[in-house]
Amino acid sequence: MARVPTAERRLQFVRSAAKVIAHDGLAAATTRRIAAEAEAPLASLHYCFRSKDELLQEVYYYLSRDYAQSLPPVAVSGAGLTAVVRAHARRVWERMLAEPHEQVTTFELLLRRFRVDAEEEPRALAMNRSMYEGWIKSTCELFENAAVDAGEEVPANLELSARLFISGIDGISMQHLADPDTERSTALVEMLAEGVTGSFTYSRKTGKE
Repeated sequence: MARVPTAERRLQFVRSAAKVIAHDGLAAATTRRIAAEAEAPLASLHYCFRSKDELLQEVYYYLSRDYAQSLPPVAVSGAGLTAVVRAHARRVWERMLAEPHEQVTTFELLLRRFRVDAEEEPRALAMNRSMYEGWIKSTCELFENAAVDAGEEVPANLELSARLFISGIDGISMQHLADPDTERSTALVEMLAEGVTGSFTYSRKTGKE
């Protein structure tokens, strides 16, 4: 049997952990269960990760810091901020429909702070913040670059608008997972994109409001 490179094996375990957490819950996501999902030896998992906490940290990164890099390119690059917001909303939603377990796992991880003792809660909160910081940073960079590339002014409230976008995706995802209706959810995503573009404010000196 060909040897699997360590980086590839690590990603395999991270993806498998995300699936196990979504299907069975965080408490049931033992290293043995994750290794079984990955169809890999348990010893290989312990070689790749020093502890379950280290593996969970990588799952956080996979779903936040590395998330934007795994999305397909925005097809309307150079078309301006409004077009990019719409295209980004659509591609994020297409990913949610294709990989719903990722959103379930995200919710499980974010709620972890309520399931740990007082001593562990600050660390759980820090991990939650790092997850949101990853999403906010990548969203702000995408929106800022869209404006700059099209010769448009960057909105003064870019970060707040990025947070509105992320909050909206979270809410629509939760509703869809609880009560699936693709037509309704797709319409809500389009409305969210319009709402975000309508939320942008600009410095008074440009005359834009």
